[in-house]
Amino acid sequence: MSIRLILNGKSSDQPKLRKMVTRLRKQGIGVDVRVTWEGSDIEDFIHQASANGVERVIVGGGDGTLHGAANALMKLPLGRRPALGVIPLGTANDFARAAGIPLEPTEAFSFSVRENAYPIDLGKIGDAYFINVVSGGFGASVTASTPAILKRMLGGGAYSLVGAARILSFSPYEGRLRMPGYEGKAAMVVIAIGNGRQAGGSQELAPKAFIDDGLLDVLVIDAFRLRDVPRLVRELEQLSGRGDLVRYFQVPWLEIECEQSLPVTLDGEMREIKQARIEVVPKAIEVVLPEDSKLLERNGTHALVGSDE
Repeated sequence: MSIRLILNGKSSDQPKLRKMVTRLRKQGIGVDVRVTWEGSDIEDFIHQASANGVERVIVGGGDGTLHGAANALMKLPLGRRPALGVIPLGTANDFARAAGIPLEPTEAFSFSVRENAYPIDLGKIGDAYFINVVSGGFGASVTASTPAILKRMLGGGAYSLVGAARILSFSPYEGRLRMPGYEGKAAMVVIAIGNGRQAGGSQELAPKAFIDDGLLDVLVIDAFRLRDVPRLVRELEQLSGRGDLVRYFQVPWLEIECEQSLPVTLDGEMREIKQARIEVVPKAIEVVLPEDSKLLERNGTHALVGSDE
């Protein structure tokens, strides 16, 4: 098997990975290594790998690096997309954690070289793709405003710390949602659209999601007061499509219209939207995953919620 290892330049000082590359080469496994310097490098490296007939690209970095790799793969024809392996080297590593990918870098590298790849869905918003979660409103605001030094010191806990400090002063985003089986107004404190399950430092925003079921899982939390918190907690536990404060849907697409710009993160990458269609792209890429990953539908019970169709 031919392998291209692509490391985010900010996380490339990995002596143990270097030794493993040498060991694999001695075993007859061809491994080429590239290190990114600027944002466009990952796309260039993946496209070069495809042109050279590389069968598997393994990316080392955080969720943003994984986001870049997925988008780069989607610019290639379906038959020319190498399988994708993941080495979690970021702060939160939300996709890898939820999928059950090893978190220790050398274990993740060995796993990505030797294990099987499975076809998974991607989400699409505009011309961009996401592998994990789009979070909007409060969650995106927290991600954007969490200082880098807190992320380094506290890891995923930094998001919870900043979120706790801000939630009671947060103003909801007024808008309208449309999807199969539902259309209505919303005063959104949080909206999360999950292909995967968790974001923002291990917060499980779409706990029923699978990455190979052809559906997006949509969590909406409407405006609430402090006295509503017990009911909010109950509805978060139930995750029904018809809650007063919390609604949960599993749909192939949805449309959002907001009165003001809504901050969103795509796999942790920030942008703003006022109107957007978000849809699933079934079986878009292949990713190296544990055979028993809880994100694969065959390893869990799929209970469809939130749709009248």
